Amino acid sequence: MNTQDFKTYIKNIRKEALEIGYSIKTMDGYLKIWKKFIIWKNENYFIYNEQDYCNFLFDYYNFDVNKYTNKSKSRYQQLMRSKRILDDFNAYKNFILKRSLPNALYSNYPNNWNIILDNYLDYAKNIKQNSDSSLFIKKSYLINLLSYFYQNGINKIENLSRLDITKFINKIVEKGNTSKRKNFYVLRDFLKYLFIENILLEDLSVYIPVIHGKNKRKLPTYLKVDEVQKLLESIPKEKNIDIRSYTIILIAARLGLRISDILNIKLKDIDWKNYKINVIQPKTNNLNTLPLSKEVGWAIINYIRKARPKCKNEYLFVKMKYPFEKLNYFTDFNKYFDKCDFEVKNTKKGIHNLRHSLATNMLDNNIPIPIISSTLGHSNINTTVSTYLKIDIKNLKKVCLEVEQ
Repeated sequence: MNTQDFKTYIKNIRKEALEIGYSIKTMDGYLKIWKKFIIWKNENYFIYNEQDYCNFLFDYYNFDVNKYTNKSKSRYQQLMRSKRILDDFNAYKNFILKRSLPNALYSNYPNNWNIILDNYLDYAKNIKQNSDSSLFIKKSYLINLLSYFYQNGINKIENLSRLDITKFINKIVEKGNTSKRKNFYVLRDFLKYLFIENILLEDLSVYIPVIHGKNKRKLPTYLKVDEVQKLLESIPKEKNIDIRSYTIILIAARLGLRISDILNIKLKDIDWKNYKINVIQPKTNNLNTLPLSKEVGWAIINYIRKARPKCKNEYLFVKMKYPFEKLNYFTDFNKYFDKCDFEVKNTKKGIHNLRHSLATNMLDNNIPIPIISSTLGHSNINTTVSTYLKIDIKNLKKVCLEVEQ
């Protein structure tokens, strides 16, 4: 049980959380809530009390912890996590660590390893034709994995052995399959490369287990046409950040682009003369040319004129603060989504739902599958068929068979 002054308590929690891998952004989000609790409490010195915190959450955020479920709004999920961390940080930390892969204490390994890493990424790009987004993910995973091995006594990559791989696998045997699958895939591919290049004399990739994902595809959930319109109309358009958010969400809703596609749009990609927009999809490296409607075009113009900072950045969407770098993440969608109180069950909220919504609503309007596939930028029409035909209830009813008596 905690007996520290609350200010000292949250300071120590933040320090330890960062050491085990929490991001600064995540912890600062919790810290912002906790500082509001200090103001609400209006005491210079006090020890954390669970009931007081529950009362604060209800008074300040109108959030009743007794009504919380795993389907609650994302904002409420953050508030609930802020409480669970305070209730028993050690228990919460152990829960997180059990779900996570063993992380390196920090990113650190010999400089010459970067040469091998860069050569591998060149191989993945030029030989295996990996997309930029795949290369980014692989590099992120490998920086952590290489740091882990170095901090566990491996001073040279060529000294990696089957025993080292076995020890690593044994440490994460109880972790979640999704995390293991991604890390195992990247590590297996890297070890295969090291063997091909004669950096390793033994192919250690054969010792990395293959974890298959679930074959059963989930049915995509979506918003109806009027719900999409309700969402768009609900977004305020006075502040610069809201104007930028509206433009991003409108593009997702009308063109069905992935968020990575949208954030990679450059000013030169917009063909104003021919009313088209050219998008290089990071996931596939394919060029997708889509029509630029008046609605989307005017939204982009309004954003550029009123909200976009005056800067020389080549990307359409940039951060609002100097030095106005490219916007790499967009996390505001759920903020607008939650305000609409849609009855969307069994789904992950997120801007990607607008991609599903566009495709499904096109299907409902009898738009041919090849056109839907082209709009979504699928390199294989079978991807479109396997994902969306399963929810075409209207047409499935036409071909259903009667059960013989």
